[in-house]
Amino acid sequence: MSETSDRPLRAVFLDIGDTVMRPNPSWEDVYAIAFREFGIEVSIPELDRALRAAYHHGGWGLSEPFEATEEASFQRAVLIDQAAIAELGIGPMPPEFFRRLHELFMLTSHWHVFPDAHDALHAIRERGLVLGAVSNWMWDLPELLHALDLVSQFDFVAASARVGFEKPHRGIFEYALKEAGVAPDEAIHIGDHVDADVAGARALGIGAVLIDRHDRHLNTSLPAGVPRITSLTELLSIIDARRQAA
Repeated sequence: MSETSDRPLRAVFLDIGDTVMRPNPSWEDVYAIAFREFGIEVSIPELDRALRAAYHHGGWGLSEPFEATEEASFQRAVLIDQAAIAELGIGPMPPEFFRRLHELFMLTSHWHVFPDAHDALHAIRERGLVLGAVSNWMWDLPELLHALDLVSQFDFVAASARVGFEKPHRGIFEYALKEAGVAPDEAIHIGDHVDADVAGARALGIGAVLIDRHDRHLNTSLPAGVPRITSLTELLSIIDARRQAA
């Protein structure tokens, strides 16, 4: 049973990474391409561990407001990547490495859009709901979604680098509510992080749904009323039930 409200559902907020799409074949494999171009071979498992330790909630792990400019976004990523790379006993890498890494992550071939995403996004829009992307992401998320033929499905894109707050900070959710023009209990947010997405949304009174495409949270205890789904197709029945109840 999902969280309910007496007010009609008017908006749906979606996380992007591991909700709508993922790197192809993985974050660390794209990093490895950049390393190879600079003559360095890296262990994929070790790189995976280093990146997971460095990045939090799919972002920089910042709990306070930060400068929302393109260059500041890039420099924050460089700082965190340098720290992760140092854990591997590599580096520091030159600025050209990070520029190239950014280019690689903007290639559509390095992204896999989940097969259920296009149909689900279209179905949400068909129901007359405001649809927003609310994601801890670098500056160029709107451009990447455009290249992947996804941006037109969203009424707005709230990338943390452009908003100046990261999930679970209330600031990014307040921004999304303002963009959607809805009250907290008229919206639901779907994402793959229990802390950033579920707890972050619920702290403002926004309904939450956990998407768990890889069964990482089978044994995770979720708050009462928070559904766990494994695809965006399952989200549609939750949306319809919420609309009928209201």
